[in-house]
Amino acid sequence: MESFDLVIVGAGWHGLAMAKTYHEVCPDHTMLVVDAAQSIGGTWAAERLYPGLKTNNIIGSYEFGDFPMTPEHFAVQAGQHIPGAVVHEYLCRFAKEFDLTSRIRLRTKVESAEMQEGGDWLLRVCTIGVGSRQISTLLARRLVVATGLTSEPHLPDYKGRESFTGNLLHSRQLKDRADDIRQSKEVVVVGANKSAWDTCYTAAMAGAHVSMVIRPGGGGPSWVWPVKLPFGLSLQKMATTRFFTMFDPCIWSENSGGFGWARRVLHRTWLGRQVVKWFWKMLAIPVLSANGYSTHPELAKLKPWSSMFWMGNSLGVHNYETNWFELVKQGKINIHIGDVTSLSGNKVLLSNGIVLVADTFVSCTGWKVAPPIEFLPESITAELGIPGLGGSEDTSLLEHAVEEISGAVPELQAGPVKTLPEGSAPITSTRDSKTSTPYRLYRFMVPPTLKYLELRNIAFIGAHLALNAIAVAQAQALWLTAFFEDGIPHLERSKFDVNDIQYRTILQSEYCRLRHPPAGGGAGERCPDLVFDGLLYTDLLLRDVGLETFRKRGRWQELFHRYLPKDYAGMSFDLATHLQRAHRAQNAGGAS
Repeated sequence: MESFDLVIVGAGWHGLAMAKTYHEVCPDHTMLVVDAAQSIGGTWAAERLYPGLKTNNIIGSYEFGDFPMTPEHFAVQAGQHIPGAVVHEYLCRFAKEFDLTSRIRLRTKVESAEMQEGGDWLLRVCTIGVGSRQISTLLARRLVVATGLTSEPHLPDYKGRESFTGNLLHSRQLKDRADDIRQSKEVVVVGANKSAWDTCYTAAMAGAHVSMVIRPGGGGPSWVWPVKLPFGLSLQKMATTRFFTMFDPCIWSENSGGFGWARRVLHRTWLGRQVVKWFWKMLAIPVLSANGYSTHPELAKLKPWSSMFWMGNSLGVHNYETNWFELVKQGKINIHIGDVTSLSGNKVLLSNGIVLVADTFVSCTGWKVAPPIEFLPESITAELGIPGLGGSEDTSLLEHAVEEISGAVPELQAGPVKTLPEGSAPITSTRDSKTSTPYRLYRFMVPPTLKYLELRNIAFIGAHLALNAIAVAQAQALWLTAFFEDGIPHLERSKFDVNDIQYRTILQSEYCRLRHPPAGGGAGERCPDLVFDGLLYTDLLLRDVGLETFRKRGRWQELFHRYLPKDYAGMSFDLATHLQRAHRAQNAGGAS
């Protein structure tokens, strides 16, 4: 049986970031990356690239710091949103550049992970061939789950589904079933996230009439940002510029240094809180104006239902070749606010009484949040801090955390106020955050229990949503490598405080739940959902490891210049040097 020092499950952005960092810092360790897909890339695997797929980011902001995506080497120009095929090509070249390709096994699914008596993981893997399945086992000293949040589709069990005569698919199948959409005359799309908007656009541009169905009990239509705002600003620029992040009441930013006084004024005083409210109100105005919600009755249904303050990563950028909203004005896309009550023949019945005809029915209904791996024995699921039914919580810690959050950010107590458009169907169901426990991981990565903090044999990377996703991926990979190598000062095996770790875990995950709730279009009740607080999270991880968080040349640049992946270049070398010094100091201390 093969054995490895580290097995990484998932070859998307986060898995590749983890592989590169660990390999550079621990070159003598054996490592394997496995992925069930046919190609690397995760969401950007070749087989998942549906027509028209582009990033919300422009070139220069969606790349690893040590491997720039330049127009000279990739088919994309400065200022352009990046086509999916280019992202896939970039990740393939990245893997080759950093000697990862030979360490990646595709079409290899980890079905279960069973912890052995000594802490190793026995992995049951299935190698998928053409018409064949081969079962084998691997042994891993350390296991990093990098499957992210888009591995297994969530497809509701629609009543009458078996009698539906049209094409029925999940948004994950958009590439494989693209011809079904192009050949349809009537397409029904359920959902209001970015993939739903993309599907509506593709179908309408192919000549179909599209009915977009939005659940009244959900977070409503996504905030769709123009590519550029006044003064040359954009969503990506603002969320990665330290000045604008000050208007987010992030609870883990208090000790970030440098500008703590400004944050205290903004979020701990009455006048400051009024300024924060004004900021979010003013920020929404150019977005609402650009999309013209007040210019057409159908467009009015797409106006976001709650304040931009609550916005999560279901947001999108208007990166289409032509104006999406004009398709609504032309009657090619109609909007319906209601639940799907049943399917029958080629009909889709809604809770508002409307019956839609559908040649193709596309369910853009998200993904299962838990990792697609069975952990054994079953009793360890709750210990690992991953979502599961019926998990027990320490109510005293939970109450203390909510009390602290309410004191620091009182505006989170009431939650978002939803304003549905006229004629919406009654709310019959909501996403209930209490049906399962959310992720409860320290720093959103490692189980907060004494056993796993001592063993340091498992971690989860990418179990979050983040606007600055690549910077977060790099920072998480650094943090986890340092964690495995006992290189985080406050987590050294000899002195960590497990009670404080468990409290901080609940405090930060509860903050995410309250900050970006489903009623505001967020996913915080299931996993961390980081928008304007993503840069501050990156700061937190680098500070833990002992690396510099303020990486600009001066105070002005630090405050008003955006952070790009290139600002984090060379950090693997920095970490390796830092760990060598720390280990020498520990050995010297032990010798004395």
